Formats: sequence, C-alpha cells, structure tokens
Amino acid sequence: MDQTRFTLRIHPLIMKKLKVIADHNGRSVNKEIEQILKWIIDDFENKCGKIRTEELDLIDHPEKKAKIEPVKDRPMDMLFKL
Repeated sequence: MDQTRFTLRIHPLIMKKLKVIADHNGRSVNKEIEQILKWIIDDFENKCGKIRTEELDLIDHPEKKAKIEPVKDRPMDMLFKL
C-alpha cells in the first residue's frame, strides 16, 4: 500500500518524550505517531460512526461536498483495519 508523506512540526520537548515512548513500545517515532492516530480515528468512529468511503472521496473532490450522515455498526470498508 502506498503511503502519504506528511511534514510535522513539533515542539522539541514533545519529540524527545515521544522518542522515549516509541522506544518503550519497540516502535520508530513515525510508527508510534501512526499508532496514536489510529487510536484517535478509532475513538472518533466509536463515538460518531464509521467514516464512510464516500466521505474519504470528498477529501480529493471537495466540489462534491454534501452532508453525509455517519452510519454506526457498519462493517469497515477501508483498505486497512485500524
């Protein structure tokens, strides 16, 4: 699966602490950040419903934007399981 690059500006103290946490968990800082983001997405979807494929398509095509209601308890149709 292709990966998207993203530049992150972060306070040096936060970065140092994140390195300690990542090392403790046996991960690189990059993978630790990815894991944290997956937890945030999972938490959001548990509270608000799964983010549907149609909503993801709007990221690349904002002109198609329409209010799409979240659907709860729908099988995950994303490319990877969070």
